[in-house]
Amino acid sequence: MEHPLVSIVIPAYNRPHTLKIALESALEQTYPNIEIIICDDSTTPEVQEMLEPFLDSFPQIQYHKNEKNLFLENWHKCFDLASGEYINYLMDDDMFHKEKIAKMIHFFRNFENITLVTSYRQTMNESGAFIPANYATKRLYDETRIMDGRMLANVALTRCLNVIGEPTTVLFKKTDLIERFGVYKGKQYSLLNDLASWLTLLSKGKAVYISEELSYFRIHPNQNNQTLGPKAFTEWLDIMIASRDDGFLDTTDLFKTALHSYHERIKGLPQFISDVERIETILTTLD
Repeated sequence: MEHPLVSIVIPAYNRPHTLKIALESALEQTYPNIEIIICDDSTTPEVQEMLEPFLDSFPQIQYHKNEKNLFLENWHKCFDLASGEYINYLMDDDMFHKEKIAKMIHFFRNFENITLVTSYRQTMNESGAFIPANYATKRLYDETRIMDGRMLANVALTRCLNVIGEPTTVLFKKTDLIERFGVYKGKQYSLLNDLASWLTLLSKGKAVYISEELSYFRIHPNQNNQTLGPKAFTEWLDIMIASRDDGFLDTTDLFKTALHSYHERIKGLPQFISDVERIETILTTLD
């Protein structure tokens, strides 16, 4: 097909105002063949009420209200309901550039063995005003690049930063994600669920990094990585170790660099004493 179906999937939760903005950015896509699937884990009726006029006007939107909170399973439900050949998650507090899908699909349709397409993402605050990039979101390259997937993954792993992007940022082929979203090597990651899936994809082929801003990442006090604070680091060591089975961090120097980066992030925090001890043990075996 010249324009294969792309599923934009939105796990929604109690944010009707920003969800409306996110949904409008999906509907404004210049790419002509999309479906939008919203799975609503909200505890109030406000999201459903906001969506009613959209559902009456846009048949490409599917809405599913969960009878009970599914939490991470809501992400899996979105994935399972998607009919598209390609999938892009859209967080209910983020936004797409109107040409995001069109520009990303170009690489899947014109280059071989692409398994992940990402881009620079512009950060914005709670009100939607653009703010400077932080250490994880700053532009990775000044030009668009096609690279081996392991190369891009190693950049993230050695820096202990998800420089690849949040779920909103990445477009991928549905059949390439062989495990459930957020599952890597049989383990479900809750805080690094995006990186876990990116590693699965990057182990299978090439990555594209587009230097243009094609999505907008909202940073605010109520998002998971802000409310959980230091707990957001707890999964890094496990995912670093597991990634070596897929050929990531494949040299001693790369693995050491990743371990030292993680150590720098957690040193002095008493809740991470066991991880510090694990790192020291691993480093001893590598020397």
